[in-house]
Amino acid sequence: MNDARRLTLTRSFDAPCAEVYRLWTEPALVSQWWGIQGSTVQLCELDVRVGGRWRIYMQTASGKLYPNAGEYIEVIPNSRLVYSDEPDPSIAEWHGDIPGRIQHTVRFDQLDLATLVTLDVTFASAADRRRLVGFGMDKGLEQGLDRLTQLLTRLLPVDP
Repeated sequence: MNDARRLTLTRSFDAPCAEVYRLWTEPALVSQWWGIQGSTVQLCELDVRVGGRWRIYMQTASGKLYPNAGEYIEVIPNSRLVYSDEPDPSIAEWHGDIPGRIQHTVRFDQLDLATLVTLDVTFASAADRRRLVGFGMDKGLEQGLDRLTQLLTRLLPVDP
């Protein structure tokens, strides 16, 4: 695969795979961490099965609503999720030039007491990757992972 079309992020979480996977697949939990810092999720629907659809509507602190949607391509509980991200044509920032379909592959690897999450994002073209990274997609994904870390900290019991 052409690396010019890919973006890869990794993050270690101090929690078992099953718990981290649950935070990626339960709408009530996803809506608490998904999106950029300061945003809220107005809608979160996840049909986590091969062929199932997902929709998440993120609203920024300034009030701008960004609809996101796609389809699950592969689902291996506690191990791997592969899903499409289909850019919404109504987003004004596209200026009529809508990026192609994006594919996200999320791997959950157990490392002793932690889980290593590897997020591979594959864009339809190198030009789409450059453009979306230029819009700050990489920073937005990092902010979402930061929010996931914060949520895990709130949810997991503290050892005495």
